Amino acid sequence: MGAQPGIAGIDFGTSNSVVALAGADGPTRFATHALLGDSTTSFRSLLFFDLEEQRPRQPVDYSAGPEGIEAYLEALGEGRLIQSFKTHLSSTRLGRTRVGPHALDLDALLRLFLERLRERGEASLGAPLTRAVFGRPVCFAGAEDEAANAHAEARLRAAAQAAGIEELHVELEPIAAAYHYEAKLDSDELAMIADFGAGTTDFCVMHIGPSRRDAAGLDSRSADVLATGGVGVAGDNLDAALIQHVVAPALGKGGHYREFGKTLAIPPSYYHKLSRWHQLSFLRTERTRQDLERLHQLADEPEAIEALMMIIEDNQGFHLHKSVEATKIALSQGERARFHFEHDGFEVAREVSRADFEGWIAEDVAAMVACLDQTLAKIGLTPEDIDRVFMTGGTAFVPCVRREFAARFGVDKLGHGDELSSIAAGLAACGARL
Repeated sequence: MGAQPGIAGIDFGTSNSVVALAGADGPTRFATHALLGDSTTSFRSLLFFDLEEQRPRQPVDYSAGPEGIEAYLEALGEGRLIQSFKTHLSSTRLGRTRVGPHALDLDALLRLFLERLRERGEASLGAPLTRAVFGRPVCFAGAEDEAANAHAEARLRAAAQAAGIEELHVELEPIAAAYHYEAKLDSDELAMIADFGAGTTDFCVMHIGPSRRDAAGLDSRSADVLATGGVGVAGDNLDAALIQHVVAPALGKGGHYREFGKTLAIPPSYYHKLSRWHQLSFLRTERTRQDLERLHQLADEPEAIEALMMIIEDNQGFHLHKSVEATKIALSQGERARFHFEHDGFEVAREVSRADFEGWIAEDVAAMVACLDQTLAKIGLTPEDIDRVFMTGGTAFVPCVRREFAARFGVDKLGHGDELSSIAAGLAACGARL
């Protein structure tokens, strides 16, 4: 009887997903994928549907991850692009979305994505991925209580099993990051792990180090975890701030229209969805198009509403996201950055200062650090009790976020690394222990 396949680590993220497999005696291997002539370990968490390829009573035709990006770019915005669907896991109110003749609910979208993620991971790693450890946030985005978190995890488990994962384990993402960080240590530490994702920010206080990592099994490590905490505020919120303050005003936000002798404000709901990637696809509906056409006729600035309609109809969310991402990275490196987005005659070009950006995201950063403080308070610890802080994820580089951590723990205690791979590597380490 042959040996069972290894247990993979699968980091299903809001923006990006990564698959890893710990070697029996060698280093952890990551699934790699081709993207625009290059190679990447990131499998973008998105689905693309070419509507012309859909047939009644036939399986849904779709692309996912890097292939989905390439198909979307080749289609020049035609079709349906759906991303950041992990953010909806805790929701109980979502209906179905139309993809040509098909009506798909969130569970079907999750299954399609995870099935393709598994298939492409198997092709890259040359091994079956029917056994896996999945990561999950401490608190799923939108979850208001433990019942909502349990609902989200159950939905993730069901979708993964429907996608071909026969043996499924789940570990908290910040604990997985702790396992990854621990592998590099030559002495024991009491560590604070801060995992900044796109949809959630998670914390873990844990005893780690060489005297503990060789313990058999995962259950023996449960006593090492002193506290966890999480909040549904993360990188996507920072992106939303840039869209709300830089892009949305050029698309009619804050404007007015006149109807029945009254001056009314343009509804802000369009811009709320525009600034949140997981809601953007819901703007491509017939009802929204009709409503915006009416506003276009009545608005004080009809050209702004026309530009909004064009961005929605031409599926420009991905390109808008890239412009936002570039600006956010530039503001982490300098005091000023130039935001630029252009499509079919519409252009937003604006200089953005770091000071303005930090003002826009002040409430979001306050929510993150409040969760950090609450996580320590649960176990009666102070920042002085923590030996080291390991920060992973792109938001760890946002200067005002880093300042908050430095103010509490001191600059010398702060460390970071492996923004895309740390969770998957830690989950693969969990798989190896199992």
